[in-house]
Amino acid sequence: MNDGHNNSSQEGTTRRDVLLGAGTVAAAMGFQAGSSNAAETAQATATPQPIPPADKVDLVHKRAPVNGVRLHYVTVGTGPVVLCMHGWPQNHREFLPIMEAFADRYTFIAPDLRGYADSDKPFDGYEPETIARDMMELVDVENVQKFHILSHDLGGPPSVALAYLASDRALSLSTIETPFFGLSFPGYVDPRVPYWHLGMHMNMDVTRFLVEGREEQYLRHFFRDFAYNPAAIPEVEVQRYVMQMRQPGNLRASLNHYGYIPQMAAQTAELTKKKLTVPMLAWGGSSSFGSHCIDSAKAIATSAQGGVIDECGHWVFEEKPQFIRDELEKFWGSIK
Repeated sequence: MNDGHNNSSQEGTTRRDVLLGAGTVAAAMGFQAGSSNAAETAQATATPQPIPPADKVDLVHKRAPVNGVRLHYVTVGTGPVVLCMHGWPQNHREFLPIMEAFADRYTFIAPDLRGYADSDKPFDGYEPETIARDMMELVDVENVQKFHILSHDLGGPPSVALAYLASDRALSLSTIETPFFGLSFPGYVDPRVPYWHLGMHMNMDVTRFLVEGREEQYLRHFFRDFAYNPAAIPEVEVQRYVMQMRQPGNLRASLNHYGYIPQMAAQTAELTKKKLTVPMLAWGGSSSFGSHCIDSAKAIATSAQGGVIDECGHWVFEEKPQFIRDELEKFWGSIK
């Protein structure tokens, strides 16, 4: 299978949507036909890397073969297990504010999902149920029977699949700033309609053409555009994600999480024909997905709570760390 298997215009996303999104990003990045080559531009505008501060917790780095791929992941803490599933363009480190706050009470397993960072980057296997099986085998490697699930962004749809497939093992499901595809309830709007990046990223060839060689410019635009506080992501973390995106195969592989949105929608629609019995928490930022998150959770699960976080964008763990810590502490503490 080649990496462009989903590069045609997808259902729910018109060519006009893709071109408008691409044009917006190209303008924001200062892309012009006939400009100097991308490598020179990136070198001229690159920000010197600050010295990263030491993490407040001692992460244990591991690798494990699961479901046909080798995943990199970290573990830390003691107590009930929380499995973390990150979004794009991040990795396990986006959960540091949570791990640092709860490592004395909870054990965290935080992988780089397939296609990202130091995990394998296959050309296929990005359906929610496939990623869910990655996670089931990973917790088996760690000899874990029961676990909470915490996800963000595009880590959310496979976390829902995991909660369904492992409903006898999942203690709870917390989805933070997650776009849900394939649902049907009064007022539901497919996220591909209002959010420019979804249609653009689904067309992986266009995205790679615009971004390769301009990773830093694009990521800075992306982090700012989806934040209430444009400075929410610490500079040291921005630089880490720039380095990650420049790794061979990382952009191509990670974009598959968008390229598989049609399969994501189809699998979610099938799974949610039956209500999820695992307790669910869903929060959205007022300047990002908003009420879409809790409305979708109520359509999915028999028990759902959460809402909209004021003055918050997409990067909840960085923008509103104390708020989300408090909400997670209450939610996890209520699970018996």
